[in-house]
Amino acid sequence: MKTGKAVMMSIALVTAGLAAIGGVGYVLVRKLDEPPRAEAQSPAAEVERPQSGNCSAHDENAKAKAILAPVADALQRSERPVAHIALAELKNDDVHLSKVGGRAYWAAGRDYPRDAKGQPMFLLAQIDLSQPPKRADYPQRGLLQFFISGDDFYGANLDDAHGSDRMQALAQQKGFRVVYWPDASAPAIAPPPALAGKDSLPFDPAKPRRMVFRADHEAIGLNDAGLNKTLGSDVDSVIERYAAQHPDDRTSDEDLHDAVADYLERTGSKLGGYPDFTQQDPREASDRRVLLLQLDSDEEMMWGDSGIANFFIDPDDLARADFSRVSYHWDCY
Repeated sequence: MKTGKAVMMSIALVTAGLAAIGGVGYVLVRKLDEPPRAEAQSPAAEVERPQSGNCSAHDENAKAKAILAPVADALQRSERPVAHIALAELKNDDVHLSKVGGRAYWAAGRDYPRDAKGQPMFLLAQIDLSQPPKRADYPQRGLLQFFISGDDFYGANLDDAHGSDRMQALAQQKGFRVVYWPDASAPAIAPPPALAGKDSLPFDPAKPRRMVFRADHEAIGLNDAGLNKTLGSDVDSVIERYAAQHPDDRTSDEDLHDAVADYLERTGSKLGGYPDFTQQDPREASDRRVLLLQLDSDEEMMWGDSGIANFFIDPDDLARADFSRVSYHWDCY
């Protein structure tokens, strides 16, 4: 579990302007190695749908389900489609594949994404939208691309992400770019060579990995800004109510919180669904933006110190296939 169990944050550089009123501070932390993950060819970890009642004795989430029984219906109503992403070895790169890293598709006649210094950006992720499970709110075809630059914050505008306007600041596509090709049938041209190397990025762009998608649904997560509004209560109150109503349950308060936190964890790489964070959600509870893409740290991708990167979009923009106002955020321990 990433959030709720971290004891210390590894901090190397504190960003300027921590937290205006109602704001969020962001820190840049040193990059550390993470224990090896499961084989890349394996499906992403199962995310079980919350259900109420009839919990099996062998269900590892039985305790969390019992605790959350009063809000189980609210959790179920919050469910969204999600395509979990497993990253697998890619021996032969191709410019039309769904992948992390590698060579981007690019057709002639359109300016290639560049950072403020005029340097070409790196392809972080590319998704052939005909491959993931079909969703009514996503385009059904074309290529969706995510580019980032190799600066201190991997292209995210974290320096200006404070106060009530932080999501607008995170949508300034200066150090990153989200590009959509409705039709990628035109011949691809060679993108300009990038000067920076893997040391300035959370991944090695020369070692692409293909995406393998798995369809599912998931309810809102523990660290989502809208959780209390969705449940009509805060999770701590739900746990306290369970403890008061079950005096014979000798489970410690810490273990009760951990059971719920594990059950409502929303880590992992995915398209759609609900986000997770190592710090906190940059959105306010009233923010309409939904998760577009999440990329989590693993042995070959490291966002600072075991962090998570999120791209958010307004549902109306997504329906119009307008990706010009996507907000890009990442945080870490």
